[in-house]
Amino acid sequence: MNAYVIRGVSVLGAEPSDLLVRDGKVAEVGPRLSARGAELIDASGLVALPGLVDLHTHLREPGREDAETVETGSRAAALGGYTAVCAMANTSPVADTAGVVEQVTNGVAVRMAVLYLLLGGSSDDTTFDPIDEEA
Repeated sequence: MNAYVIRGVSVLGAEPSDLLVRDGKVAEVGPRLSARGAELIDASGLVALPGLVDLHTHLREPGREDAETVETGSRAAALGGYTAVCAMANTSPVADTAGVVEQVTNGVAVRMAVLYLLLGGSSDDTTFDPIDEEA
């Protein structure tokens, strides 16, 4: 079991307090907390918030890995307090078909530092014509 006492943190901007975290979950909030074997972390002056979600992320993979990759973008998000990102479909090829979405998402999970959600896209490149001239 991993345990941490985060000392002097401002939870959601409130007065400084302590957080006891066990196995990755907040177990207790209060003053002067302690737990046997817990690692003590001084968080004086810091604020504890729930994980953030970025609803408009440009990870650029596939097609523009020179600008950003799934791995580098997700690591940056995690360092900024984000626990999930919603990746835009502006990749090359555009994630506008099931095949491309599968190509984009295959193997992504093992390289992500946060939860990865791919937003689908649409494009003008279609052969579907909803108007039946003979009807």
